[in-house]
Parts: sequence; structure tokens; C-alpha cells
Amino acid sequence: MPAEIPKNSPVRELESLRIARAETPKRRSRIMPAAIAIVVIVALTGVGYEVYLRTLGRPPEVQTATVIMRTAGQPGVMLTGSGYVVTRHKYISVGTNVVGTIVAEPIEEGMLVHKGQLLAKIDDRNYVGLLNQAIADRDLAAANVKLDLAQAKRLRALRAEKVVSQDDLDQTENKLAVAEASLERANAAIYSAKYFISQCVITSPINGIVLSKYHEIGDNINYGGQTMAGAGVFDIAQLADTEDMRAEVDINESDISRIAMGTPASVIPDSYPDQSYEARVVKIYPAADRQKGTVKIEVHILKPDLTIIKPELSVKVTFLAAAAKQQTSALVIVPKKAVVGEGKETAVWIVRDDHATKASVILGKEFQDGFEVQQGLEGGETVIVVPPTNLKDGQAVTPTSA
Repeated sequence: MPAEIPKNSPVRELESLRIARAETPKRRSRIMPAAIAIVVIVALTGVGYEVYLRTLGRPPEVQTATVIMRTAGQPGVMLTGSGYVVTRHKYISVGTNVVGTIVAEPIEEGMLVHKGQLLAKIDDRNYVGLLNQAIADRDLAAANVKLDLAQAKRLRALRAEKVVSQDDLDQTENKLAVAEASLERANAAIYSAKYFISQCVITSPINGIVLSKYHEIGDNINYGGQTMAGAGVFDIAQLADTEDMRAEVDINESDISRIAMGTPASVIPDSYPDQSYEARVVKIYPAADRQKGTVKIEVHILKPDLTIIKPELSVKVTFLAAAAKQQTSALVIVPKKAVVGEGKETAVWIVRDDHATKASVILGKEFQDGFEVQQGLEGGETVIVVPPTNLKDGQAVTPTSA
């Protein structure tokens, strides 16, 4: 055994100064980092490809619509416009020609009235008194005529025998003429008094609805009386004719050629969107509005519900194409914006299995919601609305509903 080195030996001191060498670490494997890198690269590649498919690599997005089938005989929509309910005679102001105090007025705004129904009554006692006076004057004048006629007959006979002078006969004839004139004046006074009495009873000249009434019981109608705006001094009420309710609408002058007398229409009140009323075009105004570029049209509402249809009510008027009597098959309607080209080059783009195919079509009538397709489509196809100009036949597309 080697001898033990003393603690104070210089050799032991050198040993203490020696630096301990670290143990050599084991070499790590390079396989694991490479595998991780490959997984990351594959994942990033997949994400990038997915992003590419959703952006640059995605087929162009197009808006699509379905070609519809319209039942045979069902009219198509040509135009739609907004307007208001009016009446044939617009509004009628009913009044009187006499002055006096209103003693009865059994009407209110919004009330339906019939022809001949009482609207108001004016105190007629003054006019009844004038009638009685005129009747008395007539009786007096008739008595005078009878007396003067008898005198004239006698004097004519005496004059023929030359018993009386011509001057006496002339005076008697003149007296008879004055009496006859007084009788006629009395008869005229009776007629006038009766007319004034009739004017004291104001009745409705039409079947209609009361829009406004201008007086109340006790009001005095006189030349200096104050009335509501738009009413005359002697006006009692304003009526609307309910026998011929109409809707008035402005149509663009470029579309007026599509409207004719008798064109069917439907009227839908804005306040009752679930109610629809059949109508017919009965009036096309002869002049257009230069500033608005429109022509006014009136349609007659055939069977209006007067509890709903009221004057000045805002409505939507839809003009319909009359269904052809000989039409037995359904119409194929394609949206207007799906049609490209003109004439023989007219076509649409059909989407099948997410690919666009161009198809030639032959169009017929034009409706508001599209064109009639006489040849090229059968209905139910999905077509591209406003197709891109660079679209190619057979190109993949991403359809979305228009």
C-alpha cells in the first residue's frame, strides 16, 4: 500500500488545488427534433392549404336564384306602385241655398250615409210663412182675374153694339192684364217659397261616407258666418262616394305602355297587408307630370270592404298581366338579372354540381319578377344572378342565395 501523505505535506496542498473535471454528458438523439419539425411543417402546410382553398384557391362566389313555375292561368306581376285611395267624384260638398238656424244634424265624421238620408235640417218657419203669404196673394190675384175677366167680356159685347166707348174697354182690358200678372207673380212666389223650404232639409245625393261636417246644431248659417277651410258659407258636410272606390298611383312614363284600360290589378292597404282587393284600370290621365316623369293611373276597387278601404288610405297597387285564355301549361319565369345577351344570343348561367353551364334561352313576356322562358328552361333550375363577365363554361363556382 502506498504510504499516507501527511496533512501538512506540500503534495497534499497541490492536490487541493487541482480542478475537478466535469463528467462528459451523454450525446442527445437527433431523431426526436427532426420528427417534431416534420409534424410542424405538415401542420402548417395543411393550414396554409386550407387558407388557400378558402381564399385564393376558392371558386368564385356567385349569387343564385331558382327558376320558378307559375300556375297556368295565374296572372303575372308587371308593375307595382304606391298610391292612395280616392273616389270617382273625388269629394262632394253638400250644402244649402238658404240662411237660418240648424235644428237637426244627425251625422258624424266617418258615418256611412245612403242616398236621400238626412244630413241636416234648418228652421223653416220663416219660409213657411212666406209660402202662406204667397198662397194668399195668389188667391187674391185669382179672384181679381175672375172679376176683371167677367167685366171685360161684358164690355166687349157692349162695345160691339157701340154702347160703350173704346176707351172704357181698353181700361177694363188693362185691368184684367194687371190681375193676370199679379196671379203669375203670386204663383212664382209660391214656387220660390217651396224651394226655400226644400232647401231647409239637406239630404245626401249619393251613397257615401261623411268626411267632414262644418256646423253643429244651433249654428246660424248666414252670409257673414265663419266656415272651415275649404267650405263655402252654405256648406253643411263633405262626402266621399263609396259606390266607386278607387286607388290612384303614379307610374313611370317609361312603363306606361304596359298599362291599358281594363288591366287587372290588386290593391293592398299598407295598414292591412294581409288584405288584397281585386281592381281594374279605369282611368289613365292624358298628361304626364314633367317634373316627376310619371303618369297618373286610377284603378277601380271591385269589392271594397268599407270598414278597411277609406279615402286617402295609403295602398300598394300591383298591376297584373292578364292570363291568356288559350294558355294551358305553366309559365317558366327566370329572374331578369340572370339573363345575359340579347336576341339570339340571350342566355343564362345554370349551376349544376357547383359548376356553371351556359344555356341559350328564348324569352317571352316581361313581368316585374322576371321574363317568361319559352324555350331553354323547364323550371326549378338554379341560375346565376348578375353573372361575372369573366365566367367560363364549366367553371367551378361557389353558389349563394341571392
